[in-house]
Amino acid sequence: MAGHTALIIGANRGLGLGLLKVFKENGYEVFGTIRAQTRSDPSFKDLQATGATIIDLDYLEEETIAAAAEAYGKDRPLSVLVNCAGVEVDPKSWLETTAENMVHKYRVMTVGPFLASKYFLPNLQKSKAAKIVNITSEWASIGGNEANDCGTYVSYRVPKTALNSLSVTIGLELKAANENITVLCLDPGDVPTKLSRWAGDIKLEDSVRGMHEQIEKATIEDSGLFVNWRGHRWPY
Repeated sequence: MAGHTALIIGANRGLGLGLLKVFKENGYEVFGTIRAQTRSDPSFKDLQATGATIIDLDYLEEETIAAAAEAYGKDRPLSVLVNCAGVEVDPKSWLETTAENMVHKYRVMTVGPFLASKYFLPNLQKSKAAKIVNITSEWASIGGNEANDCGTYVSYRVPKTALNSLSVTIGLELKAANENITVLCLDPGDVPTKLSRWAGDIKLEDSVRGMHEQIEKATIEDSGLFVNWRGHRWPY
């Protein structure tokens, strides 16, 4: 869309790179973030090849998030912010899970998106109808976990569940402030990526195109919605 901008956090591979490409195909000016150390990774060239503006950002270092917002430009409107960077799901058993596992994943998958949303809020406010998209997971669903008798991967599930709660809370605050900023919890499905150790039965191309469709059609009335790439609503 002419005049629209999309910023994908965690854009050098997998879902992030795929989403960035789809946004660009649809006329958005695209920005993608990577961690500084990733510039030496072969995936950096894949991101470069898209023509996106590349910005360094590390969810674990708040100063880099602030610097990324500065680099993006204080006066530049932002149409869509996608919090996409994540961490692998292991360990499987809660008995094998350490405090370090829990805290690290919480910092990356909950605190990081919180800080990014906070620092880029002035840019989102400059857009007529902006969106914050938090890439979550079916595994974040407490109701789904109980219904499927799943358990497992507690250090992944809990931060993603917290991300959903964060999304709903921020969405309600933005509504109360009369901000036209929609917050969406979006599940990409089981896509084989490096992060998932190539496990999954959903094609990346299908997932990112489906997610883009859900993002495009979401309105302020949908803020806080928890849906997958096909539009199926998950229970919280």
